[in-house]
Amino acid sequence: MKLSLEAVSEYNQIHSYDDNNVVIRPQHQDRLDVIETNFILTADTLIRDWAVSDIQQLSAAKVAELQRLDPEVILFATGSGLTVEHQKIAQLFVPHHIGVEFMDLGPACRTFNLLVTEQRKVLLAVCFQSV
Repeated sequence: MKLSLEAVSEYNQIHSYDDNNVVIRPQHQDRLDVIETNFILTADTLIRDWAVSDIQQLSAAKVAELQRLDPEVILFATGSGLTVEHQKIAQLFVPHHIGVEFMDLGPACRTFNLLVTEQRKVLLAVCFQSV
């Protein structure tokens, strides 16, 4: 699904997505990047090939990696509703005052674009194996 008609160069934005990839317009560039592997995206950072095979098995090191990016909100594209495992993961971020949401890829992409245009410190974590 295509999300935007015009390019905004001040920040990374999601141009489109489907079940197998996400197309990103990188910050300050006029080209599109097709991402087919797990990734992390913020307004100004793209981490390709994020080494997480299942969000429900998020390690302490990967939690710390996300915290270092200093988000206000983390959107996990999980492809499923909230589970007990997701609630456990969300609790890891509570002491750091980081909000966590788990949602399907489409809503996560749309929410990312909306929050980044509002200049919120949002982080999108996509694990295609979980979607």
